[in-house]
Amino acid sequence: MVRSSLISALLLSGAMGRAAGQSDPAGVVSRIRPGAVIRARLTSEQTVTGRYVPIGDGRLGITAEPGMTDTVRLSQLRQLAVRGRHTKTGAIIGGAGGAAFGVFVGILVTALCETDSCNGTRPYLIAVPVFGAAGALLGGAVGAAFPKWRTVFP
Repeated sequence: MVRSSLISALLLSGAMGRAAGQSDPAGVVSRIRPGAVIRARLTSEQTVTGRYVPIGDGRLGITAEPGMTDTVRLSQLRQLAVRGRHTKTGAIIGGAGGAAFGVFVGILVTALCETDSCNGTRPYLIAVPVFGAAGALLGGAVGAAFPKWRTVFP
């Protein structure tokens, strides 16, 4: 008797957990900021792209054209992606390239300088951070120009 009650309680709590999870699977809506550009794939042929509008109740709004908002139930979603930028990746690659160029400049300064003030690590301590920071800024700016889609569901 106790065992069957325990099993039925576990089954009931599992069913309730699934029902609650269907309104917002894996916290999808909480990971999207209002106004973000999203792409919702409903079927293999039907995709809706636009700005996210929070609606609640297991639904999300997508404004594709000014004044028109499509409402999509989260249970209809096959895939949901949010558009971002490659700023971070560009900054990392640019910073690494700039730092490498700074090492090259340090080697040139050390090799071409004929005074004792250029010997040692001083040229490297100046060139590597300066060129690394400049490369990171340039790489971040270039990366910001390229959009990317980040899948948030499934």
